[in-house]
Amino acid sequence: MSRNLLSIDRRIIELLLKPENTTFCVQSLRDQYIEQYDVNSAHKAPLRRFIYERVKKLVKAQFVERDSESRKRGQLYHVSSILMETDLGSDEDDFATWLQRTHPQVLNEPVINDTIKSPCERVRREEKAPADSHVVIEKKLNEAQSRFLESLGEVEAFQHLISDHPELINCLSIDYRSAHERSSRLLGYVSALEKALSSLNGS
Repeated sequence: MSRNLLSIDRRIIELLLKPENTTFCVQSLRDQYIEQYDVNSAHKAPLRRFIYERVKKLVKAQFVERDSESRKRGQLYHVSSILMETDLGSDEDDFATWLQRTHPQVLNEPVINDTIKSPCERVRREEKAPADSHVVIEKKLNEAQSRFLESLGEVEAFQHLISDHPELINCLSIDYRSAHERSSRLLGYVSALEKALSSLNGS
């Protein structure tokens, strides 16, 4: 059953749904946000806070799980499979709009790097045709299948190790469980992408 999500910057959700972000930290999301959406790197600090606050909302709503190992820096989080089945709520302000509202004193530097590009470059970028949905989803599916097989191999390796060396069960059980949960999430993601492709193909 789908669940409604509180309004969250859709760009963050799009990043979290990438297979490589099944496990993530706030800093890695911040760096991806900067690269993908052309945010000026001068605003790294407020962008990190912006993302961290949204991750906290997602944790509270159980769409993201905080890793059991606490870290002072680089805290890890895991995307819950239910996020992939969620109907997104109304889209909230993106980072640029949020920054203009909450940090007007830091706007000496442009928020989006496009502001320092020539008008011709901006026009060419805006006129660029959107990627075909079928191609994009198929690429995501291939990546997800590859990561799923890798994760499944890790699960099987732990199973063999524990079976052959019972004395290792205590020290490997947590890693085995994490690998199993990761493979389950990736399987759900693969299934969702396959259904999406099937819908696009009209079958």
